Amino acid sequence: MRLETISIRNFRLLRRLSIDLAKEKTTTILVGPNNSGKTSVMDALRLFGMTGAKAPDVSFHDLSQLRHKDFKRIEALLAKAADGTVKAEIVRRLAPRMRIDLTFSYTDDAADLIAATDLLMDLTAGTNQVRLRIDYGVKKAKQLVDEFEARAVPEQSLRDFLKGSFSHYYERTYYKVSADGSEVVELDDIGPLRRILKIDVVPAQRHVDDDETSRSAKLSKLLHDHYTRFYKVDDAAGYQAIENALMVSADDLTQKYGTAFGRLTTRLQSFGYPQGQSAPDLRVRAQMSAETIYRDNARIFYASQHAGREGVIEEFELPEKYNGLGYKNLIYIVLQLESFRAALETASDEKPRVHIIAIEEPEAHLHPQMQTVFISEISKALEGDGGTTAQVILSTHSSHMIAQSEFEPVRHFRRAGREVIVKDLSKLPLPATMPGVLDFLRRYIRLTHCDLFFADKAIFIEGQVERLLMPLMVEACSKLEGCGDFSSQYISISEIGGAYAHKFKPLIDFLGIPTLIITDLDSVDDNSEKCKVSDGKRTSNIGLRDWLPGKTAVADLLACDDAAKMQGAIRVAYQVEEGGHCGRSFEEAFIYANFQWLTDNHATLTATATPLKKSVDRDLLADAWELSGKLGKVDFALDLISTPGWSTPKYIQDGLVWLAQYRANV
Repeated sequence: MRLETISIRNFRLLRRLSIDLAKEKTTTILVGPNNSGKTSVMDALRLFGMTGAKAPDVSFHDLSQLRHKDFKRIEALLAKAADGTVKAEIVRRLAPRMRIDLTFSYTDDAADLIAATDLLMDLTAGTNQVRLRIDYGVKKAKQLVDEFEARAVPEQSLRDFLKGSFSHYYERTYYKVSADGSEVVELDDIGPLRRILKIDVVPAQRHVDDDETSRSAKLSKLLHDHYTRFYKVDDAAGYQAIENALMVSADDLTQKYGTAFGRLTTRLQSFGYPQGQSAPDLRVRAQMSAETIYRDNARIFYASQHAGREGVIEEFELPEKYNGLGYKNLIYIVLQLESFRAALETASDEKPRVHIIAIEEPEAHLHPQMQTVFISEISKALEGDGGTTAQVILSTHSSHMIAQSEFEPVRHFRRAGREVIVKDLSKLPLPATMPGVLDFLRRYIRLTHCDLFFADKAIFIEGQVERLLMPLMVEACSKLEGCGDFSSQYISISEIGGAYAHKFKPLIDFLGIPTLIITDLDSVDDNSEKCKVSDGKRTSNIGLRDWLPGKTAVADLLACDDAAKMQGAIRVAYQVEEGGHCGRSFEEAFIYANFQWLTDNHATLTATATPLKKSVDRDLLADAWELSGKLGKVDFALDLISTPGWSTPKYIQDGLVWLAQYRANV
């Protein structure tokens, strides 16, 4: 049995959200910028789907802010209604509610069929899905109306009244729902959910630091949990041997305590006791249990080996706090996974068929190599779960984890105004005219650890020079009017050649991330040979020809206005005329844009001073085409980094200003 789809309504930013979990993989990965709703999905599962003795409290602030206006409407209608029954009906009908729908698929396995029976709505042959709804809405409408009208502060709004008493009037209700949502039947109790689903959460705030406060998540406590939940059942004889050893040790210590504290107990008796009563015989006993041993006395030590004198291997042990936070974080997660699995395997009652483990930001403190292998290793840690299907929902900001996951399990979150949009990368539309593009994108993401999925905006650049100089150009752009917040936005910068930029079109269009593509005009003559733009007939840049602006002739490209260079949230920037000249490459365009600065400052440059001096002595503007091919690209960029005062070429600055000022029309 598997959880296939999670649909959430009116929960925080998640106004209307549906996520299909990965079908062929254990793990579904939630990615996206900060505050885009990933944690809200985890919290919705925890608040609505957990089935323990006491369900977690749902707060008024968990209700989508877009629905808060409903309370004003209700309050206005209550003021007009006279009958109490009518008022209760208004509240019952119009009060906003939160809900989560869980769609499960099941097999012909007997245990699956038993678990699904209570939720069946369709007996059509071939049907293998059931849907369960957890609704959080007003259940005490009349009481809410009565107590609101009797409120101590008449000026208090219904919204403010509910802030402090939300859970008093709102309750969970469980339903089975038909596949198309047209039929809904209330369930008698929470039993069907308990038989199908168990949810465990590894939160982002794990507190694996070394402080001694109650917030610190000591690994020794997790070891004790593992000891009592798993070892006690899995190896009863070994467990009893430990308990017997503790009893023998306690008896031995009790005898020694009697000798050690004998003088103290005698002295206490000499101080007297109330008349008519015997002085107490104070006895000191050692009471030991596995719980106190693990909690107060067990400490994890890290053993390491070092080559000592004359090549002799020496072993050292260091306390837990001397190991890095990253390794402790990894141990913590693994122990939690073991604890979750053990709790299922050792449960005495009926085991749920689906086990969801939500892990928030496992990359915390982990170095890149650990992040890289985490996704592939996590499924191994969940093997042997007693027949229950284990699925992981993982949120991350790690490009290294994304690199190993390929596209299918990735769900991309982004804010759209006050709501959230989720894109399923397994449904990435791929045009038939671009065969092999998916394999290319997979390899690119894996090899470059691309951070595109976490960005507010994206810049695709042509080569190393632009990559090295782009942070400085972005910083300069942020000082222009209307671009003040540009440098504080999270911008992904990816280096791709002009021949490959168009292969990103399906991905960029699908994600909807505002994107600037900075590329070269790449003018060629009738023989397809590189040439000056003034002599060029067409471009060799496939992105300019086949994507944006979709022109081949150099004259047509130079005639394009800004609108022709845009398509939705994407804009292309290539060389334009500046100071009466137009460059073919970045270096040539830079020379035209900074003719006077290079003339005045070329001697202060380090690696490129010599070729620049020769061109300045001849005629820098006339020599720009030849010079641009002689300058070492990286050397030129490093010289510019170390010598401030130059200007960004016009075509790049125009593109950056567009990106800085771009606001999604939502």
